[in-house]
Order: sequence, then C-alpha cells, then structure tokens
Amino acid sequence: MANIIVVGAGSAGCVVAARLSESGDHQVTLLESGPDEFDAMTAGQLASLNWLEALKATGAFASRLMATRLGTDAPREYQRGRGVGGSGLVNAMLALPGLPSDYDGWATDYGLGEWSWSEVEPWFARLKKDVTASGPEQYTPIDQATVAAATSFGLPSDVDTYGPDDGGGALWRHADERGRRSSREAYLDPARSRANLVVRPNSEVLRLVMEGDRATGVELADGTLLEADEVVLCAGAIESPAVLLRTGVNHRGIGKRLQDHPAASVYLRLKPEYRAAEASGPCIGSVLRLSSSNGEGDLHFLPLHGPLAPTEPETHGVLMAAVMRVTSRGEVSLNPDDPNGPPVTAENMLSTPEDRRAMREAVRLLQRLVATEPFQEIVESVFIDTEGTPLSALDDEPTYEAWLDSSVGDYFHAVGTVRMGRSDDDDAVVDQRGRVLGVRHLRVIDASIMPDVPRANTHLPTVMVAERLSAAMLDDLAEATTHEGVHHVAAQ
Repeated sequence: MANIIVVGAGSAGCVVAARLSESGDHQVTLLESGPDEFDAMTAGQLASLNWLEALKATGAFASRLMATRLGTDAPREYQRGRGVGGSGLVNAMLALPGLPSDYDGWATDYGLGEWSWSEVEPWFARLKKDVTASGPEQYTPIDQATVAAATSFGLPSDVDTYGPDDGGGALWRHADERGRRSSREAYLDPARSRANLVVRPNSEVLRLVMEGDRATGVELADGTLLEADEVVLCAGAIESPAVLLRTGVNHRGIGKRLQDHPAASVYLRLKPEYRAAEASGPCIGSVLRLSSSNGEGDLHFLPLHGPLAPTEPETHGVLMAAVMRVTSRGEVSLNPDDPNGPPVTAENMLSTPEDRRAMREAVRLLQRLVATEPFQEIVESVFIDTEGTPLSALDDEPTYEAWLDSSVGDYFHAVGTVRMGRSDDDDAVVDQRGRVLGVRHLRVIDASIMPDVPRANTHLPTVMVAERLSAAMLDDLAEATTHEGVHHVAAQ
C-alpha cells in the first residue's frame, strides 16, 4: 500500500483522490488550503444553477490573489475558488471538451503522442454521460437571441457544442436539477466514507520535502511536516508552480507559458418585457462559436442574463467575446518580498499581433451580432462600460484600444505553467504521465500541465486529464509492486 498525498482539492484533486482511493490498495490524504464546509448562505449560493449567485459567495474565493491581465495594467483580483472543490465551487459550470485540433496540436507541436484527439476522445465520450445540456425551455432571452443570430452568419443555430462545429447551440454544464455537479459532488463526496481516504481542509502546502531527487512529503504553512511515498500536486496553474518554486525544483519552465482566454464584455440594457431574470435558473445557457482569420472555432460569444455589475443606466445582461486560441504567454513567479504568500501572476494577454488581431475581429463581430434582428428585438441599448458609454464609441480606433487595455478580462482558464513535454524539451516540467522530470515520486495532475489552452472552458478538460493520469499512476504503482501492471481504459 502506497501512502499518497494529493495537494489541492479542486477540479483535478477531487478526481485524483477519489480514483486513487477507489481500490482500497492505497492510503490517500487530500490536502486543501481552504475550508470544507461553508455557512448556510454561502452553501446555498454555491449550489445555485445561477452563476451570479456563486459569484456572491465571497468566502469561497481565494483572497489576496492578484494578477495583471496585460503588460501595462495594474494588478486586479484574480478569481480562483478556495475550499474543497476549488474553482469548481464557483465557476459557471460549463462543460466543453474543446476541438480535436487542440489535442492533435499537443501531439504534433510538443511530441505528446499520448494526448492526441484519438487518445482523449474516448474519455470525453464517457464524461459526456455526466453532463447536462440546457434545453430551449431554459434559455434566457439573451440565449434565444444568441442562438437565433447564428443564421445571420450563415451558420446553424442548433449545433452540438460538445462537438467542433461553428454555430449557435446549447451549452453543456456539470449541473442538474440537484445543483452543481463539480468534481467535489461527482467524485469526492461519494468517496468520503472510504477508510483509506482522509480529506484535510485548512491545510495549506508551502513546499515539498525532498531527499535528494525524491519527494518524501510536504510542509504546511504552519510548519507541519507530512510524509508520503508519493506526492501529487493538484493545486492548479497558479499554486502548483508556486509550490515547485518554493521547493527549489530546478526546471526553467516552471511558472512560464501561462495562458488564459482573454474576454471583452459589453452591457445590455434590455427592453422592459425581457428584463426579468430567473434567479434560480442558469444565467448562461448557450454559446455562439465563430472562426477568426487566425483559425477554426477560436471565438466564443457568451450571453449572460442578469446584472453582473452596477451600471448607470441600469443594464440587465452581458455579452462576452472571448478569444479561445491564444499565442500570448504569461508567468507565475514568487513574490520576492513574500515568497510564502500569493504568487505574482502576470497573464500578459494580447501581447502578440495574432491575439490582438483576433480580439479586434471578435469585437467587430460582436457589434454585428447585437445589430442582428434577434438582438434588436430584445435590446434597448448597448454600453461598453458601467458609465453608459455607447457601443458605437468602439468605431474610433484609439477609443477601442484604450477601452480594451482598461477592461479586458480573463475567463479564469489558466493553464500551462508546469507543462508536459519530452525529456529533451528544456521547457518541459513533466512527462506525458504527469511525472516531474528528474524528481522521483512526484507528479503534477491539473491544468498547469496542459501545453496550450484548449478552445473550451477548462473544467472538463481538467477532469479528463485527472481521469487519465490517475489511471496512469495506478498502472505505475501496480507495475512497481507486481511488475505485471494493470491497464486502465476509458469506459466506452
């Protein structure tokens, strides 16, 4: 029996802890820096199908975590979930796999043949059985307009968004009538009764304990040392590299190549008959996927019905334009004044000509989108900020540039800071099975190992990574014990 420590109870960590403890052959301790339980009000907000309710659950967000979005802006709060469930506690519950070419790119560009679409597709096929698509009866007025407007671009309005086609369609989500179904609810909660699984909240890991080239445990923020035969980092794209950097693991790629999806939003003032929002229903139920001149399916237009922020005059929804395939790279580093505190996160979004061109195309398409008949039927006016500046102001290029630089946001889809690669790749940190190169008994299994961000919300791809690499780790442990190995495959 191996004694395994899993660091981080987020989208990946809950899966990893559940899968590694499933057979009863290993003792698993799941460490989480945040709480396991919340007060009744916060718990109710987190359980709501309406993402706007989850955003009110401030006690479930990491505090003091800041990030710069562009190279010139001031740091702003970077929203990451904190508690058992991680960012899956507070995300919008959207479930998309991305495009086949995302994963084929991992294979061809980075030599990661085990991550081609043909390898990962069976796992996504299995995961589709556990997610739910919004039905037309759940569409908000802005959802209805978004889907119907696809025909104005010569595209279908009923695509299966789990697939790769451009067009409008219902979004899949990891939630149902019972509420949120993140990795906490779907994986960890059913496993909690196992005698070989311990969930330990309020246990922040600062660094690894090393003996030579071997990880032998972790050090907590209060100085506690915990021993382990195997350590699995699942702390996410911000904290996993921070733990490695504090430990002194010597790979130049740690913290580098941070990616996220840049998003620009406008505020919708709806006509009176369309303003009412369903407080308990999904506020986002559809998406319009388009292609820019940079490539296929790389622009998302996401509608949100409800007040995201106070505005003057009052608005009733938001339309977001996001660039889903990016070439810009940021970095996570330790704060030299407080190395044990929150890391310094510089996203460096829109730093390449390709990304800025794609975003300009996205905003022009957004202007076309709100001018279509379905939107004209429901929208009274469109603003680019909370002060009521009209959308037409973006026709002036200096105004557009200033607006973008001050308001561009991210999709909370950070990846890439501990990326996979071949052993001869100087920027790689882990191999295809999540094993840290040059360090024994240490793996990273979370979004940080993705070499490029897929064209999707990253929760579901992270679950896929966690499923595959948990199985690979069980194979390796079995082989080390019996020299015969066990082959794990995705259920068909």
